[in-house]
Amino acid sequence: MKKLKQFYNENRVFTILMGIVLFCILLMAFIILRYFVFSNGHSVYGDRLKDADKYEISDSLKEEVVSKLKEDESITDASVRVSVRTIYISIDFNSTISLDEAKGKAITALEQFGEDELGYYDVEFILSQESTDDTEGFIIMGAKNVNGTNIVWNNNTPVEDE
Repeated sequence: MKKLKQFYNENRVFTILMGIVLFCILLMAFIILRYFVFSNGHSVYGDRLKDADKYEISDSLKEEVVSKLKEDESITDASVRVSVRTIYISIDFNSTISLDEAKGKAITALEQFGEDELGYYDVEFILSQESTDDTEGFIIMGAKNVNGTNIVWNNNTPVEDE
């Protein structure tokens, strides 16, 4: 004990700094262990999917939406895919329809879903039309947020090289 007291008296600044460094190392080790080791029990998505089973979209509903869309003669192909909390609706149009009409037809796909599903899922649209000699064609994306009531479409303005 006498040697320890003598060492402290001779190296007081060094001893205090080493105590602070040791405290910081122990604090960092505690934080790292808590963050990386003891937090593995949580879901990657957090609480986003806690009610997913209440609002599950069945395959029959997806098929019903696709068949309803394909009844229109201006739609050549359609697909519906659900991923996490987003519904992806892809629609291919023939060359007889304009862009504004295509947007209107896409909005009709939302009528097949209930208010509960639209209040839980975001909706993403991808509308496309092949270019022909008569039409330029288009590829446009739209999105409807869970909290929103309208669909926001991208600008779709081509950039011309000079």
